[in-house]
Amino acid sequence: MRDFNTNKLFLSRPGASGKFLGKKRELTLKPLLPLRLKYSAAVIGSILLVGCNSSTTDPTTQDSSDPTAQVTVYYKANPTVLSTADSSSYDTATLYVWNDDSCSAYAGDTTDASDWSKGLEPTGVDSENGAYWTLDVNSDDSTQCVNFIPRTGADNSKPLGDYDAQVDLTQLGTENSVYTREGVASVMPELISALPENTVRIYMNTQDGDENAFKLHTWNNDTCGAHAGDDTSWPGMEQTGISDTYGVYWDVPVSALEGCLNIIPNNSDGGGSYQTADLKFEFDKVTAVGNVGFIFKGTDKVYYQPMKQLPVSKVSFSGASAIFADDSTLLVSAADADKVSLYYSADGSMTFDESSQEVTGATYVITSSTAAGSAWQASKPHLSEAGFVGFEFDFSDSETTLKEMLKGELIVTATDSAGDIVLATKAQPATALDALYADAAKSVQLGAIINGDTTTFRLWAPTAQQVKLIPYNSDKEAQTAIDMTFDSSTGIWEVADTALGHGDLYKYELTVYHPQAEEMETYQVTDPYSLSLSMNSEYSQVVNLNNPDLIPSGWDSLESPHAQDNPAEFVIYEGHVRDFSAHDASTPAEMRGKYEAFTQTDSDPVTHLKALSESGVTHLHLLPVFDIATINEDPSKVADIDQPFSKLCELNSAVADDTDFGNYCSSADTIADVFTDMQAKDSVDNPVVQRLNGYVRNVDSFNWGYDPYHYTVPEGSYSSDADSMTRIKEFRDMVTSIKKDIGMNVVMDVVYNHTNESGVSDKSVLDKIVPWYYQRLNPMTGSVESSTCCSNTAPENAMMGKLIADSLVVWARDYKIDAFRWDLMGHHPKQQILNALAKVKEVDADTYFYGEGWNFGEVANDAMFVQATQANMYGTGVGTYSDRMRDAVRGGGPFDGGDGLRANQGFGNGAFVYPNDKDAVDRATALHLMDLVRVGMAGNLKDYSFTDSTGKVITGGELDYNGQAAGYAKDADEIQNYIAKHDNQTLWDNNQYKIPYAASLDTRVRMQAVGMSTVLLGQGVVFTQMGSDILRSKSMQRDSYDSGDWYNQVDFSETSSDNWNKGLPRKDKDGDNYAVINDVISGSGERADITPAAMTAMNSYFRELASIRSSSPLFTLNDGEKINQAVKFHNTGADQTAGLIVMSIDGGTTNNDIVIVINATNETQVFTGDIDTQGYALHPKHIEMGDASIAAGASVTGGAFSVPAWSTAVFEKAAQ
Repeated sequence: MRDFNTNKLFLSRPGASGKFLGKKRELTLKPLLPLRLKYSAAVIGSILLVGCNSSTTDPTTQDSSDPTAQVTVYYKANPTVLSTADSSSYDTATLYVWNDDSCSAYAGDTTDASDWSKGLEPTGVDSENGAYWTLDVNSDDSTQCVNFIPRTGADNSKPLGDYDAQVDLTQLGTENSVYTREGVASVMPELISALPENTVRIYMNTQDGDENAFKLHTWNNDTCGAHAGDDTSWPGMEQTGISDTYGVYWDVPVSALEGCLNIIPNNSDGGGSYQTADLKFEFDKVTAVGNVGFIFKGTDKVYYQPMKQLPVSKVSFSGASAIFADDSTLLVSAADADKVSLYYSADGSMTFDESSQEVTGATYVITSSTAAGSAWQASKPHLSEAGFVGFEFDFSDSETTLKEMLKGELIVTATDSAGDIVLATKAQPATALDALYADAAKSVQLGAIINGDTTTFRLWAPTAQQVKLIPYNSDKEAQTAIDMTFDSSTGIWEVADTALGHGDLYKYELTVYHPQAEEMETYQVTDPYSLSLSMNSEYSQVVNLNNPDLIPSGWDSLESPHAQDNPAEFVIYEGHVRDFSAHDASTPAEMRGKYEAFTQTDSDPVTHLKALSESGVTHLHLLPVFDIATINEDPSKVADIDQPFSKLCELNSAVADDTDFGNYCSSADTIADVFTDMQAKDSVDNPVVQRLNGYVRNVDSFNWGYDPYHYTVPEGSYSSDADSMTRIKEFRDMVTSIKKDIGMNVVMDVVYNHTNESGVSDKSVLDKIVPWYYQRLNPMTGSVESSTCCSNTAPENAMMGKLIADSLVVWARDYKIDAFRWDLMGHHPKQQILNALAKVKEVDADTYFYGEGWNFGEVANDAMFVQATQANMYGTGVGTYSDRMRDAVRGGGPFDGGDGLRANQGFGNGAFVYPNDKDAVDRATALHLMDLVRVGMAGNLKDYSFTDSTGKVITGGELDYNGQAAGYAKDADEIQNYIAKHDNQTLWDNNQYKIPYAASLDTRVRMQAVGMSTVLLGQGVVFTQMGSDILRSKSMQRDSYDSGDWYNQVDFSETSSDNWNKGLPRKDKDGDNYAVINDVISGSGERADITPAAMTAMNSYFRELASIRSSSPLFTLNDGEKINQAVKFHNTGADQTAGLIVMSIDGGTTNNDIVIVINATNETQVFTGDIDTQGYALHPKHIEMGDASIAAGASVTGGAFSVPAWSTAVFEKAAQ
């Protein structure tokens, strides 16, 4: 221990009990060894400062005239030997220390230290870490290294084995110490004890203080299958502990100590956006310390030797921070670069020698000292902001063209004015490829193109050195390969007029350098322009989409039932193919969860949709129905909850060993039967339902589908035969039925912002074909960005934009899709979205786009380009989801957790006017929420003028929403107003979090209807989740993307509880909310139990409101100026009645005037404000519904509108 007041060091160490062991010796303290490595995560891959260049020396502890310092070397005997001071274990321990040419920093007396027959006796013995020696070292020694060997016994035996240990002065632990352990040939900055069997430990050294935010994602695939844990979901497992030296760590269970383990350290669940690339812990690389890996934040490399900090070198070859800005400008992340060299290897055999600081194995090198102008900064603003500098290259006189160089391995080095290397890194080629090829390639049709009796194949793969077409026969046996020819102007490989035809299978075989793998690769890959696939997307299939066998009856004449010239008229119902019918008894068993379920005109689900259509719902939005990577299309490898439990046991052997579930493996029960049994056992302490679901969800047929594999092929699991073109015909059957029989237009959810996998992994397609082009890369590391969830794509690159537009045209033209919903649209450039819309409008001029305009990730705040975010889409006619009214009605926000879920009440569940036990919303907050609702009901327009809750006249753009403008649209068709969709808790579940426990079931149902009325009677495009109209619950599940049928099923027969309280939700998603959920369920009791009567009542309310919306064009004015003139709000200002919204719409001389009164309070509200009530009457639909109306009891008499508690009423006055 150190006494900082006396500058003395007491060399005896405290034991585990805190008592000091052994003889206490007092020495004058010598200066602490300064750190020899200056680390900056922002410039990883640049110079690592060492020795005299280091600026980390503390002048208060280091005398610059005396380079002598001290280090302590520990040796710990086998744990079976007592390690106490009086133990004989260390009586004969000595340390042999010596200098040589490569390791010469020892500064002590070598008389005994370097005499093998003597050596140094221990300075002392520590109860935990064993014998230790304090050594003098020369901190200025160039080798930064000390040789040593611990010995024991009279014969000087070597307990570390035949191993010459070294102290690396750049890798010292606490108090300048290193540690060794008997039988382990390794020197550690901190002692690592032996691990349990079948365990791998992964350390993550963040060096920036955010250790507690990190998790470790682990999973198995065909390449690495060592993981043995139950949880392979994103973002992964909680940390096991924290080391002061190595950082956070995880102890991961493995099935065997062979092969490899997939890992991604990340902080995605903690609100951060950092994660490594897909890394592998490889068992054949482990060192004597055991199955331990070390990762440093800012790098994508696993080290196997214990280290406190990154290895010291002059320059470390790292990342990919050399980026082409065009075909002559190369940007580098080295502000002091004076010259840049671009090295090329045709066979991928280059290396950067960190000792010599030279590139070896290059085929050719070209150098530039010419600084680029500033033009590139407009197209790469994020790189300009990050301090990149540009260099101009002239390839016109080079021996090798840039096109040729891009077909091989590239390494970039930068040197400063003194000629020293300051950067060694890989190059990112995407923008150069665009500059060289895109103009010529963008108008060429790609994929398999049938020309009568022959088929031509085209693949854009400009960096491939060779491409072959591999035909497969019907038995999926490879046939004779066909060479393809490269067009150097377009970058397209082509083989024309082959004998392959409709129904034939094929793949491409590419030989290409992949910078992630750092070697030339030859592999087969499916066609990114595939129009049909075999089961599980193993082979692409040639298809003529106009083949009569694929055309349903009446397809050519099929028309959309609703015009799309005014999207404000849309009422969109968001559904999922499997949810729709998977467990519906009225649907034939073979069609449940399939496309064909929509053709069963008398089934309960289809009957329900018909009734919605008749009431005014215009569009059915389908969650992803393109080819999905995470649903197994092979029925023999799937266990759904209506199947025998024994099948689950067959597919997952771990189930049989589970004490809760193993006995069911030999029973005749279905999986659903076992779920039902488990409900009685489910509790916060034993959430057994969700634990069973953890087994099921990995082998069932359910997934939302936001895992794109091939963008332009219908998903096979929804077809009766995934191994044929049947999926195409049945998809079209579904579209036909939705439009012709049900009476709705069809919306398709598209997910072009990411792919399921990238690199050379099994389900990577685009990144295998043109490595590092289709995916967006981190500008420093070159790892694929993953802020979306998965492997981000780069739609800012021209040929990715082409792929997207070409795909959309197929869906619009060949599948008659009317509108497209863009997942994470804010990750796309605004101009790319508009370009794609223009292309699709060439097929269908009324096509409508809308999407998620969220602003986050590496592209946030227009960092890389002008994004397709909410505010940026002003005036485009492209819609975005509005979170403004959503949060105001629901209360809180989508990231609430714990008590915040209950405390943050909203307008639709009693904020201020009906407080729950938290009573957390004051009047001012409640009135501000009402302002957000008002602006939302007026179309969330930026320029809409109204009186806010303080009495000021402001515009929507001046109203605050969490520091942003609340109103941001020009016209109402640029807004999707919603309070429920597939993300986050259902509206019912959200409301139960907020509603006071004493509220009756009737009140709870009316609250849901009142909340929905803000959407259905507002000016924006209406959007709602399937089942919101019948009180759908997911048993409080926050994120059910992969939670299976048990949590996601919907009951259209209206005979059940519609999934309320079916077991606690997934622990990895909602474990922190269990206590609140338990309180809500027990506090609300049967008052929250959904009954068939309650479902029927809500269904009636929803249709009533939808019917009223469709009764007048005043609800769908769309034009921002017209809305500003016609729509007014009353009961505003500081003295307004909380919980009461009164909205009027002036019908002019042609339409009936309308007044909407929304009473979100517990009492009847009588409004006698600034509206002349003469001539107004309750809307005819309300009168028709009688006592079943959401406005039952409402009236207009004596100059006042009277509306009962938790009711919405619409009044009309005939046009004058």
